[in-house]
Amino acid sequence: MEYIGYLLTIVIGLLIGLFGGGGSILTVPVLVYLFVIPTSLATTYSLAIVSFTSLIAVIPSFLKKQLSIKRTIQFGLPSLITLYAVRAFLLPAIPNQFFLFGYAIDKNTSLLIFFSVLMLVAGSFMIRQRNNEPDCIDCPYNSLVLIFAGLAEGTITGIVGAGGGFIIVPILMIFGKLGMKQAVANSLLIIGVKSFIGFIASSDLPLLDFKFLMLLIAIAILGMYLGMQLNKRLNAKQLKPIFGYFVIIMGIFILFKELIFS
Repeated sequence: MEYIGYLLTIVIGLLIGLFGGGGSILTVPVLVYLFVIPTSLATTYSLAIVSFTSLIAVIPSFLKKQLSIKRTIQFGLPSLITLYAVRAFLLPAIPNQFFLFGYAIDKNTSLLIFFSVLMLVAGSFMIRQRNNEPDCIDCPYNSLVLIFAGLAEGTITGIVGAGGGFIIVPILMIFGKLGMKQAVANSLLIIGVKSFIGFIASSDLPLLDFKFLMLLIAIAILGMYLGMQLNKRLNAKQLKPIFGYFVIIMGIFILFKELIFS
């Protein structure tokens, strides 16, 4: 099973390099089910893998000056603030089970269903809007709207505990007026910083097997390189609907898992 885990670690890196996200939704299941790591510790491993892979993947875009640091700060800082607030104060206040219209609803199930619906909406939007995509780094946009979008994204990812590029890339395209590839690059920077902060703030760092972690990061970086090469070969109009379909497939998978197979 470990060999399958290493193979899927390549896929995790490939998704990060190609789409600017997407790998994080696979990382924890791979660590838990294939490497038999406890879930709480797996989340710390996941943060490390995603953070280092994303930050390395963004270096070429940074050197080519393809990043919009202004957009990253306007979106990323509010996202970080609300993410922390939700995880620290809102989530603990939500009961593990609550009743709606007389039906008992599990907290984790409801959050995952909420997340999957968001993925379906975002993916559908990207597929429909494939021909109306700006392809510049200086397209005019509303800074205030982008800040509020960051607040909303931080709230969403704080609630569901995932999201990353699935939500960040569409938001940067819609409200930040970035092209697909620019949105991917900026998403990598935001995800990398957020994940790194979460990693270094983890209380179980002494429990990590750092030799094993370095191996996984190296494998993920290999996959990330392959994803970045594929990204270069696809133009924006090709990449955008592919990302949209991928998001929809993952959203449907989560819905089936929670509503039918749980």
